[in-house]
Amino acid sequence: MKNYKTIIIIAVVIICGLLLLPRAAKKTKNQLIVGMMSGWAPFMSINGAGEYEGFDVDVAQEIAQRMNKNLVVQDLGSLASCFVALEQQKIDMMMSDLDITEKRRETFNMVRYAGNDVQTFDLIFWNNVPKNVRSMEDLKQFPDAVIGVESGSAQERFVDSFPFIAKKRLNSLVDIVLDLRFGKSLAAVLEPRIAARLQKQNPELQRVSVALPAEFQVFGCGIAIKKNNVSLARDIGRVVQDMIQDGTIKKLEQKWQLEE
Repeated sequence: MKNYKTIIIIAVVIICGLLLLPRAAKKTKNQLIVGMMSGWAPFMSINGAGEYEGFDVDVAQEIAQRMNKNLVVQDLGSLASCFVALEQQKIDMMMSDLDITEKRRETFNMVRYAGNDVQTFDLIFWNNVPKNVRSMEDLKQFPDAVIGVESGSAQERFVDSFPFIAKKRLNSLVDIVLDLRFGKSLAAVLEPRIAARLQKQNPELQRVSVALPAEFQVFGCGIAIKKNNVSLARDIGRVVQDMIQDGTIKKLEQKWQLEE
């Protein structure tokens, strides 16, 4: 009985202590919370000072400033985590070099701010392209081969349409390159612009262009906002159009060497 009373007293003390703790600050109206993922340079990464930097970070900061809001960047680690946070309304929008696809247009409000239309993806290999590989179907000659994709990306959905391919989900470009370099994956599938940039940084990479069916084609790079958040999508769209017209987006693309 004595021990029981002691437990009760301890529980009461803990509860009282918790009640006296300051409550976590709630999201305020002047905040713009953006979900991104680091390890995706030059769009979003962490510098030596532990700060977020990149093209998407700068674009988001400019949008927030023009909307008289304070930017809050949340590093959510992967596209899949970003989509979950957006669905649960833990973030206002997400941007991480996000491809605009027909499916995403159906699911989200997508505000285009950069990028080109994409009708092909690139298969990338380390050092050499295997003989006679010119399409995804040609990968059938490697029954045990593993193909790397960014987790939650359009490329992952594309690879899923080939049931004979063993897919490996990776969270960053660094992971993709290391996976290829050390022979853990035979190839990876990337958007051509990203593949070209990686090839400049890693001359060992070799590329093969593969055609895309309509459902996998990309219509630039977009900001995803919940479908029912029409007012925010409208406001973001207006700001982005102003940034395009006054040359701000162009300057940021030049700053982060996104121009091909």
